[in-house]
Amino acid sequence: MLSGMLHAAAMLLMIGSAITAAGCCLVAGRLAPRDVPWQARQSAVVMAAGMVALAAAEDDARAALLVAVAGLASAMLGVVGTRGRPHAAACFHRALGCVVMAVCALALLGASLRAGVAVRSGGGTAGVHAGHGVVVPFALVAVAGVVGLLVLMLAARVRHGSGVDAPGRHGALLRVVRRGRAVSAAEAGTGSGRILLAAEGVAMAVSLAVMGAMVLAL
Repeated sequence: MLSGMLHAAAMLLMIGSAITAAGCCLVAGRLAPRDVPWQARQSAVVMAAGMVALAAAEDDARAALLVAVAGLASAMLGVVGTRGRPHAAACFHRALGCVVMAVCALALLGASLRAGVAVRSGGGTAGVHAGHGVVVPFALVAVAGVVGLLVLMLAARVRHGSGVDAPGRHGALLRVVRRGRAVSAAEAGTGSGRILLAAEGVAMAVSLAVMGAMVLAL
C-alpha cells in the first residue's frame, strides 16, 4: 500500500517536473530565441512527452520502444547546426538528456520483456534469468548517464554563475553603458528567459533523478 503510494507520487513528480521543464524552455525560447533555438525546444518537448509516456504506460514494451526511438532521434536533431554557437552546450545537455531517457526506456523495455518471458514460462527461474542479463547493463548505463548528466548540469550552472562563460554578455552590457541608452525590452526579455532556463534546469534535474531511481528499482 505504502510502496504503491510512493510509486504513484514519484511518477507524478516526474511528469510534473518534465512538463514544467518543457514549458519553461518554450517560454524562454519566445523571450530569448537566440539562447534557446529550435533544437533545444524540440529536445525539451520530446523529453517531457517521453517521460509522460513512460509513466503512463510503465509496463508497455511498445511504448518504451517508441520512447527510446524518439529520444535518440531527438538527440540527433538537438545538436544539428549548433557547433561553435553560444548555445551549443545547452543544446548538448538537452540532447544528452534525450539519450539518457532513451537508455532508461530500453531498460524498462528489458524489464517488460523479462516479465513476459517469466509469465510465458510459468514463473520459472530460467525465464527470469534470461531477461535479467539484458536489463542489468541498460539499467547501469541509464543510472550512470543520469548521474553524469546531473554533474554536467551542475558544473555548467556553477560556471555560468561565476561568469566564466559570459564574456559576450559582459561586452554587450559595456556597449549599452557606452552608448548611454536604457536597457531595451529585448534585453529585459533575455533576463527573464535566463530565469526560466534556470527553472528548467532544476525541473529537468528532478525528472531525471526520479527516472534514474525508477530504473534503479528494476
